[in-house]
Amino acid sequence: MRTRVLWLAALLAAGPAAALEPDVLFAKVSGSVWAIRTFDAQSRPLSAGSAVVIAPGRLVTNCHVLAKASSFVVRQENVAYGATLEYPDPQRDLCQVKVANFTAPPVALAPAGSARVGQRVYAIGNPRGLENTLSDGILSGLRGEEGERLLQTTAAIAPGSSGGGLFDSEGRLLGITTFAARDGGSLNFAVPVEWLAELPARAKTALEARAGGADGNGNGRGAPAAGRPGAPRLGEVFEYALIDGLTGVRTPVRYRVDRIEGENVYYNQGGRVEKADGQLVSATSPAGGLFDAAAPPGGWTRPAMTPGMRWRSEYTSASSGETVRYALDAAVIGTSRLTVDGEALSVQQIAYDGWMFALVGTGPAQALPFKATVSYAPDLGRVVRFEAEYRRVFLGMTRETLELVRVWR
Repeated sequence: MRTRVLWLAALLAAGPAAALEPDVLFAKVSGSVWAIRTFDAQSRPLSAGSAVVIAPGRLVTNCHVLAKASSFVVRQENVAYGATLEYPDPQRDLCQVKVANFTAPPVALAPAGSARVGQRVYAIGNPRGLENTLSDGILSGLRGEEGERLLQTTAAIAPGSSGGGLFDSEGRLLGITTFAARDGGSLNFAVPVEWLAELPARAKTALEARAGGADGNGNGRGAPAAGRPGAPRLGEVFEYALIDGLTGVRTPVRYRVDRIEGENVYYNQGGRVEKADGQLVSATSPAGGLFDAAAPPGGWTRPAMTPGMRWRSEYTSASSGETVRYALDAAVIGTSRLTVDGEALSVQQIAYDGWMFALVGTGPAQALPFKATVSYAPDLGRVVRFEAEYRRVFLGMTRETLELVRVWR
């Protein structure tokens, strides 16, 4: 009994393992974080991301990194290996791949439930193709319900970091870095390491569902959210540029698909919710300037639009921080073609013309002329260009353009 007590006392006195210095931690785990490059059927490059070795010959990444790829490789510096998909879990955006004759060591996994807000964390990945980049921060939040929580961190990530590792101060894998919300400086997210144990079973379910005509998100095969091939898929990021018409300043705006439930598509942790055809459900965190702040109920488009179609929208919005009433007449004025990310798209154009009634200083609300032109691409189910302007008394004209520049899959 005395021996047991002394052993327990020694264990308690030892406390948790000491935190590693960042350079030591990097040296310990960086050899297990690899870059992924994907290719189409003609061997042309498609996308880039990151992957973490979790078992001998096995790496895990985000499924959106592998989307639409005919082949892919994992690489570090001048060493590359062909890889194949083993376990896909598109609903959680986790995919396990296998590599033959691969000797990179697996990382240690943090114990389930060990993530705690405020702890020091380190992200290692390949942002914008810069292999094995280290960033640090804290675990700033646990978001979502028990069992489906995402890890929020201030450790910086960027496109290409997807599938990289989020490590604790002992070099143990806490999660797989997945996305940064909008263009928020420190709103970065990872999926928890606990999900890796569930990958094989969930992949089997997803593959069986796909064989039976579903896509693993609970939707019909080839119809991600509502029977339309171009509908949003989990993990996709629609990157826009918000352009100030007076200064020409361009601000990136990103809408990332985080969740799909039935007909509803959730972007940016629920900050924007749409139907699969782009119809707006809610926009509680407006990121796209007037496109979000002045949006009518249901958004700027209507189902089954045809040239000459007209409607009137009268509504009140408080998304911009002030209460504004709108009275706008809309008309589908025709079709045209726009090139987005190298792809020519057919778009429907809708013209809005009317008034916005906003408070100016402490005086009564004044009627300010408001105009907008909307370009909607049915194949994407999205507005790909939005131009709006209005004139405030004494403050001059405000002009904004929001245009889609890239789709990250």
